[in-house]
Amino acid sequence: MIIKIKDFNNAEEVISKNFVKEWNELKEVLKSSPLHLKSSEQRGKKGNLVFDPVGSNMFIKEELIKKNWISPIPIPSEYSCLGIDIDFGKVGILIEVQYSHYAFLLNNTLRSELFYKIKFEIDNKPLKLAVIITKSNMFPSANSSLYYEQAVEQLSAVANHSIFNIPIRLIGLFENNGNNIPALWTKYLSNTSRKIKEQKEISVNIFNNKIQKSI
Repeated sequence: MIIKIKDFNNAEEVISKNFVKEWNELKEVLKSSPLHLKSSEQRGKKGNLVFDPVGSNMFIKEELIKKNWISPIPIPSEYSCLGIDIDFGKVGILIEVQYSHYAFLLNNTLRSELFYKIKFEIDNKPLKLAVIITKSNMFPSANSSLYYEQAVEQLSAVANHSIFNIPIRLIGLFENNGNNIPALWTKYLSNTSRKIKEQKEISVNIFNNKIQKSI
């Protein structure tokens, strides 16, 4: 896939000084990811191709673990009110894959800020950087799910008022426009299942940042 980034609080400098190897690992995984799609079961969209967050998450997790990233990272019990775990981490970096409701972005940002201030350790190193992965709005998805362009606006709005200090690299997943763009289509046992019933490689047409073909 194609990635775009937006940095906050000198994240680029923090990465260049401390995390070049880890950034290259993450970038390699994301760029090697296929476009994950599924058929929508949502009323009004049934049968249309939409972004598959489960498939994308599974791919990222499998590939990062091969590179010795930790997943998941439990949140300490005294902060259990903020959630159960962090998606991924390594040597002072945390990664959150944010494909769900847009409101969770600021929750993850505030939680990361807290862990940054208390010097929460990731892989035995104090937290220095948060990375948030999102998808572009070029991919149809569930109603109210976060997309990269919206995340840029949200984080920029709060950053302009110095609401958080933790360096953050925001990543958006995109794809080229054109004919016969390869994708991986998956059908699960149920709407809430992660168990695969059927999976196949397909091609889609993307024009004006919109997927044109349905199964």
